[in-house]
Amino acid sequence: MKPAIRPARAGEGQALYDLTAAAIRALAAGHYSPAQIAAWMDGRDAAHYEAVIAAGNVRVAEAGGIILGFVDTAPGMLTRLFVLPEAAGQGLGRRLLEIGVAAARLDGLVRLEATLNAAPFYARCGFVETGRVLYTHPLGGLPAEVVNMERRG
Repeated sequence: MKPAIRPARAGEGQALYDLTAAAIRALAAGHYSPAQIAAWMDGRDAAHYEAVIAAGNVRVAEAGGIILGFVDTAPGMLTRLFVLPEAAGQGLGRRLLEIGVAAARLDGLVRLEATLNAAPFYARCGFVETGRVLYTHPLGGLPAEVVNMERRG
């Protein structure tokens, strides 16, 4: 069954938190230290994701009552895209990415900060690297290298 894409709903913050944590643990391993991965979700909880949902820019992919992935945007930015590890590699990330790009597009340009493990995926989808920085989330966690990328069109 092809997952349905819909706006995230209030009360789904825990599901988004759990999905993000699972994706980071499974998909970022090998690109970040165990300490960085362990600290990645510091300062975040279900309430944090409820606030993200309340902003109204989150779309989820759901099948059989399970959220398999989500994308979040702001004008000109793709801010979050996560897929459950077991759903990775099946085209769902690309589908969510295109929905996110369409929602975020500002003057034909979309920017994002990719994790090291996700940068090759974004490059295959037409994003180009514009630089690298050490990023520390305002809510906590250890600094982690990210790849600044952008796509026109």
